[in-house]
Amino acid sequence: MKERYQEIDEKNEALRDYLGIYKDKGREFLERFEMSWIYHDAALEGTVYSQQELVSALFPERAAMDPAMIPVVLEVRNHKAACDYLREEAAATGKKQAQITLTTIKRIHDLVCGNTPEALSARSNMERRDRSEKELAKERERSGYRKDMPLHRTYFHEIAQPAKIQPALEKFVDYTGSAEYREFHPIKQAAVAQHRFMQIFPFTENSGKVGRMLTNLVLLRNGYMPAIIHSIDRQRYYESLRGAEGVFRTLLMDAIENSLDNGIKYFKDMARRYKAIN
Repeated sequence: MKERYQEIDEKNEALRDYLGIYKDKGREFLERFEMSWIYHDAALEGTVYSQQELVSALFPERAAMDPAMIPVVLEVRNHKAACDYLREEAAATGKKQAQITLTTIKRIHDLVCGNTPEALSARSNMERRDRSEKELAKERERSGYRKDMPLHRTYFHEIAQPAKIQPALEKFVDYTGSAEYREFHPIKQAAVAQHRFMQIFPFTENSGKVGRMLTNLVLLRNGYMPAIIHSIDRQRYYESLRGAEGVFRTLLMDAIENSLDNGIKYFKDMARRYKAIN
């Protein structure tokens, strides 16, 4: 396992070096990377965005938006707001902070769901109407913890009973602040965080997205690129959550390494094209 961690660390450093050398192209790469991150993260939950929907949401100056796309555009922008929050939080705390707090978990969930004043205002402006009290009440309910055991859901692993969600989350938060957790390699921290969080599955909507965001918060704090679990690994992802943490960690390492390999290839190909021209 140590050898695998070292290989990933070396590839991560190599990609970081490329990003430092090719600053202009690096920005272009990061734009594509983030678009891929949002696309595959949504696809894991069964929602597939088109290229036009993603570009209209993330780069409105580049593509006109059909009014029918408003719900999707808002959803993508909420996801983008959560990605931005992760980067800000990681930059502010860095490696010194291993613990994941309830405040952070709830903030990520609110951002992904669009339950923030900024997101609600943007939605009102785009839809050109205020939400009804019934709609607002439903949105407030979505922001709370799960109150039932869903009969039909994407995930099939065992999850916490509603009455046990709050104590389980408190235990989870305490564990991420423990000496044992801090001693783990950052990749193991990231895997443990998501695997344990997903066994709780605290929210009716977007628990999966929040769990993957927590993994990427840990990685970003430690100088890694976010992990993108590819949509073609969707079934493997679900199955890994039913197994031991080590099974999920292997999936996560494969996802991290695949992203890094693609990034390194992007810059190597660009360097070869530049040499051929000159």
